[in-house]
Amino acid sequence: MPNITQATIASIRPSGSVIYIRDSDLKGFGIKITAKGQATFIVEGRIKKGPTYRITLGSIELTSLREAKAQAYDILASAKRGIDPRFDRVTAPIGSQTLKWCLEQHLSIRVISPSTERTYKNQILNAFKDWYNLPVEQITAPLIAERRVKLLKSGKSEDYIASCFRTLKAVLGNSDITINPVTSAAKKYSFSVQSSPTEKEEFLREKQIAALIEQYTLQDQSVDEVYSLDDTYLGIKPKPNVTAAALYLLLIGGREQDVYNLTWDMIDEEQNIIKYPSRSKKEKRQHVIPIVGMVEDIIYAQPKHTLHPHLVFGMTHEMFRRRYDNEVRPITNLTSKSLRKTWAEHVGLDGYDPIRIGQGLNHSHAIQGTVTTRHYNKGSLIRQKQLKEMLIAIQTRYFHYALGNRFDDDKSNDQLEKLDQLKGISTDQIYIHRLLAKFPKFSGILKDKTTEGRREVMEMISSMGFF
Repeated sequence: MPNITQATIASIRPSGSVIYIRDSDLKGFGIKITAKGQATFIVEGRIKKGPTYRITLGSIELTSLREAKAQAYDILASAKRGIDPRFDRVTAPIGSQTLKWCLEQHLSIRVISPSTERTYKNQILNAFKDWYNLPVEQITAPLIAERRVKLLKSGKSEDYIASCFRTLKAVLGNSDITINPVTSAAKKYSFSVQSSPTEKEEFLREKQIAALIEQYTLQDQSVDEVYSLDDTYLGIKPKPNVTAAALYLLLIGGREQDVYNLTWDMIDEEQNIIKYPSRSKKEKRQHVIPIVGMVEDIIYAQPKHTLHPHLVFGMTHEMFRRRYDNEVRPITNLTSKSLRKTWAEHVGLDGYDPIRIGQGLNHSHAIQGTVTTRHYNKGSLIRQKQLKEMLIAIQTRYFHYALGNRFDDDKSNDQLEKLDQLKGISTDQIYIHRLLAKFPKFSGILKDKTTEGRREVMEMISSMGFF
């Protein structure tokens, strides 16, 4: 059992399974490493004349080794005196710790999104409603096994049931019971609470991406009505554009909350970057995105919305979901989660390795890296430059698909060379120019890589006013 040092921390890598590193000097202090390489300091032991405990002290990225050891020493000292270190406030006797009490504890001491909180409440009430006021001591492994069979017979899917039991396991972790009964039941009765991997493709193919881009080029940002205040004409009422929002996520590899959390004060026009603060991200870590090409075209095409003027896309959570289901899902046939997976899938076609892709997606295992990358490169200038290159590459690939190409067709550095194959003023030429007109900043990037003759053709089409 080694003594934990900075060298120990620097050597941490994903292993495919959960492992623990325990300190040889300070008994009870250690590091927990997940299968994906996320590492946190922990302290564990037994309370004098009481149950065992394990407490997370913080991520190795945000907590120093010295600070973690100091916390661990205080907790271990309290436990030896018989003080339960898991609760800084008055707790309930174990006999009165019901499932309801554990759920309330879980929701009150953790920072989780409103949608996750709703999921926890719904799953507990749907799958374990009759246990709600039951003392957790009475929730045993056999009882859990019986409930699992009952849920299966009722027609619930195995993935849904597994998700409910994962929620139950997390909630029961707030009690003083020594062994979590969900863990015991899974081992004793040989079932898993993990979701089974899906066999369905969860990313967009070339034609779906091209259709989404075409839909965006045909849309207007307004509706056929005017609005006024005190009989003063204010012009055409802006309409939130969910296709623009979905395309934005497709361009940055974002989650849906990256749309409804994006406010105008996150747009740094001077640095030409988007700064997502840690509080707005699922991974609780700041993410900086260069505003380049199509991203710039979409962001600055958004009007100031009257209902939610601080939001770039003018949509709340529910507004985005409703509009996505009505307008975008008929095109993609997939949920908004597919947009992030699409980005990762197609960026890989341009030769970017999993680490670079992970950095683009703000994954901790890719960003954590070595001591050097954690402490000296975290100013993100290097990552911003690399991400800018990746964003231009994925935009060029999406434009490649918009021109009717497949993923395995050679992607030319000069995307406008197709103009040489077209005779006269054709529908294809007009569509190409409509694309470029909709994305003027990206158009400039492409025109810088083409010939003078092709630029003249595009200028001629533009002057004829086909759109």
